[in-house]
Amino acid sequence: MLKNDLVLQNRWVIAANDYRIGDVVTLTCPVDPNRKITKRIIALEGDIVQTRSPYPEPTIRVPRGHCWIEGDEGFHSRDSNFYGPVPLGLLKERIEWVLYPFQRFGRVERQTRDSRVRYAPGHGSN
Repeated sequence: MLKNDLVLQNRWVIAANDYRIGDVVTLTCPVDPNRKITKRIIALEGDIVQTRSPYPEPTIRVPRGHCWIEGDEGFHSRDSNFYGPVPLGLLKERIEWVLYPFQRFGRVERQTRDSRVRYAPGHGSN
């Protein structure tokens, strides 16, 4: 996802709590409520994540009611490694399709596993 992409968003999956690991979502920025950001969910409550700098701890268990989000560009992203676990209430929409630019037209792929995450039972399997 790039800044000026035209995308199809689905609000109903978030309202129904039907988000999953690997979903690309838009959310209210945890440190600036006037900003909306787009990130990928890589872990949900109960999962253990090996964090990256600047997060102060080497691992964290995602607390209840939170998720761990990261940008697809790894070290070039301001994400949970900066914010910490993000409350699920900040999630707004799941990005379903890129509509424009046409060369990237298509469904947004869900990446279901990350080697830095130890998933709780039932997570990261679909």
